[in-house]
Amino acid sequence: MGIKKLIINIVLRIINVFILMRPIKDDQIAFVSLEANHLESDLKLIYDALEAENRYTLKTVLIHFDKNNLWTNFLYFLNCIKQIAVINTSRMVIITDNNYVISKFKRRGVIVLQVWHATGAVKKFGNSVKREYPINNYDYVIANSDYWKKPFSEAFNVAEDHVVVTGMPRVDHLLDPAFIARSRDKFYQHYPELKGKKLLLYGPTFRGNIYQGFRAVPIDALKIIEALDEDTVLLYKYHPLLNASLANHERIINMNRENTHELFAVCDGLISDYSSIIFDFSLLNKPMYFFVPDIEEYSRDLGVFVDYYKDMAQAGPICTNEDELIDALTHSQEGKCDIEAFRKQFFAYADGQNLSRVVQLVASLM
Repeated sequence: MGIKKLIINIVLRIINVFILMRPIKDDQIAFVSLEANHLESDLKLIYDALEAENRYTLKTVLIHFDKNNLWTNFLYFLNCIKQIAVINTSRMVIITDNNYVISKFKRRGVIVLQVWHATGAVKKFGNSVKREYPINNYDYVIANSDYWKKPFSEAFNVAEDHVVVTGMPRVDHLLDPAFIARSRDKFYQHYPELKGKKLLLYGPTFRGNIYQGFRAVPIDALKIIEALDEDTVLLYKYHPLLNASLANHERIINMNRENTHELFAVCDGLISDYSSIIFDFSLLNKPMYFFVPDIEEYSRDLGVFVDYYKDMAQAGPICTNEDELIDALTHSQEGKCDIEAFRKQFFAYADGQNLSRVVQLVASLM
């Protein structure tokens, strides 16, 4: 154990002695995140829905934690003190990332609901891979389909029957025509020169980990764009953990600051790899292409929760080099893929009512 974790442990153990003297507040629900200092995505949707019901006392403990920044490490230390006080006096805690305080110090009687920040998981994560600390003390996890019961049970150390299929609230709007229309209008207001173009979105995940650092897979974007017709534009958005860019070309455009789901609304196809965004995108029934030059190495070293060649091939061609990707992009895939079958495997619901089911789950657990 590092010196920072040792100090945090000692301080939290002392503070927890006094926290445990206080009762759990039966109507209190805490929202805890290390990803942002404001509510966003599923947390915001659930918080707003519960606030509208006016049945619960809602608390938030939020911080954007950067492991490599000395100041935010100090703020994280203070945040952990606040976390243990709020977590161990709340009936329910809702999280979207992994939480050290919960794994080490959660008291009996507190219910932890994990609303994971990805709609599925191609690559292994959580307790399925090497970690700084084992994940413990989560009680329930929501998922999009029964397919995810075993992977999420393994990753989060919960019983399979506590992986509850409600669907993820944040994908509801992908099934809302009004959201699609608003997103398209907004995009073309910012990029009027792209109206009428064929837009391909390249959205890969990262390689590496917190120990080795994060990196992007090499891709010859110039070769790809120059093989496509003049009306085709390659948009790209990298994972937030990556500081990367593609080649400089008038038809290759950086979209790292744009909202991913809003980009889905305008793009005509997605190029990705092991990112969970492929599951979100399948709800739109648009073409997908998988660029995975490192598939053998990736599957061996990190591990995957899917049969990649079988499951992903339902949704689109699997390409291990740029020539294969160009061939797939320039030839029709009609009749070769079944995106609907792919979607049905990984989504139990496509009715836009996931948020309602999560709110009902919260009520039943409270």
